[in-house]
Amino acid sequence: MSRAAEWHKVPTVLVVDDEPIVRKLMRLVLEEEGFRVLTAENGQDAMNVSKSLPGEIDVLVSDVMMPGMDGPTLADEMLESDPNLSVLFVTGSRERLPVQKQQHFPLLEKPFSPGNLVVSIRQLLGQRF
Repeated sequence: MSRAAEWHKVPTVLVVDDEPIVRKLMRLVLEEEGFRVLTAENGQDAMNVSKSLPGEIDVLVSDVMMPGMDGPTLADEMLESDPNLSVLFVTGSRERLPVQKQQHFPLLEKPFSPGNLVVSIRQLLGQRF
């Protein structure tokens, strides 16, 4: 991709949450802010999306606790394929990340405001876009 094309690339966010309303609301907020948004209801679906679009996902926004594959495991799997991937975890107030994950990835506790979600993602992207 040329530098000119890279400059105009719309950031792609993969939102993974097992709660349909949470997924939908995050998608709507992020699309309104100009992001390209993909969604998945669990870790395995997210892996399938990721494998079908190698290198196209800029940010993973994942719930910490989900049936099957949890958010930290999903992030580890996706980072193996794309070490440049940015990761943001979202969680209910009773869920916690393992200590080592807390040191590496930001965490938004539910309920969070649409503004906090957007700011967190923009901070992760930094100067890339």
